[in-house]
Amino acid sequence: MDYIYLIIPAVLLLLAIITATIFHFRKKTIIKKVNALTPLEKNELLNNLAKPVGYRYDFSQDIFIARLDATQKNFGYTTLYDLSAPFFNMIFDYETIYFNYGARTWLVEMWKGQYGINSGCELGVYNTDRVLTPDQYNLTLFKAVDSKDMPNISLKLNRHRKKSQCEYSKLGRVRQKHWWLTIFKMGSFTKPKELFVNTSITFKDYSMLYSFVDSFRKTLPDTPYKVSGLTIYFTFDNSHRKYSLFKRIVRSIALFFCRVYCKWFNCITRPFAKSGDKILYLYYYLPF
Repeated sequence: MDYIYLIIPAVLLLLAIITATIFHFRKKTIIKKVNALTPLEKNELLNNLAKPVGYRYDFSQDIFIARLDATQKNFGYTTLYDLSAPFFNMIFDYETIYFNYGARTWLVEMWKGQYGINSGCELGVYNTDRVLTPDQYNLTLFKAVDSKDMPNISLKLNRHRKKSQCEYSKLGRVRQKHWWLTIFKMGSFTKPKELFVNTSITFKDYSMLYSFVDSFRKTLPDTPYKVSGLTIYFTFDNSHRKYSLFKRIVRSIALFFCRVYCKWFNCITRPFAKSGDKILYLYYYLPF
């Protein structure tokens, strides 16, 4: 009977060695499979994978951008989304610009920060079917603007380098007529305060532009801006929002887990550098 205490650990060790060997050779096979794909094949496959969750992949910049037909459009925007985000590991700075135009209240909202294992930024444009009073803003569900009301938006997401606020690296740049333009860099961890976004919005007429600029100056009085034609240019950098002690604790905990998940993701997909290749590696390795 004493031999059984030696046999069981030996069997378990043998199973572990066999399993590790199988995974090792399977891993090498999958790496070869991903490397064998052409850039066009990778781009097509990644877009097919990203489409159900509302995104498309930009192979040239290795970033994910929101689709015009993203399902998120059906959910509109309400303040509750921002308040609940930290509990879903989305930690960002955000600014809301409300303004009235055409007998409706409009909202332009900007976000930048860490979304799980993604560093990213967003700019969304929403409106209502009537003019609201300020005390109704936080209680109203805004709908995403229709195609005829979409402005031309340009976003350039940058990250400050730790040693100098004057030095920075570019994470992505997009320009499109959109209701919700995004840049997400997967496998990248960045604190919200380390990100800044060079932004431009082109409105459809001067009445709309001036209404937005008036609210922009009142909401962000310390943010420089420039107007040229129907376009306003500004940089979304430091947020003026102040958080309570509880919110700061929640944000810190969520950021900690974001960092852990990001390191775990990059560790598992270590054979590859581009996030697109990392996702394809996981797709073949662990489809679920």
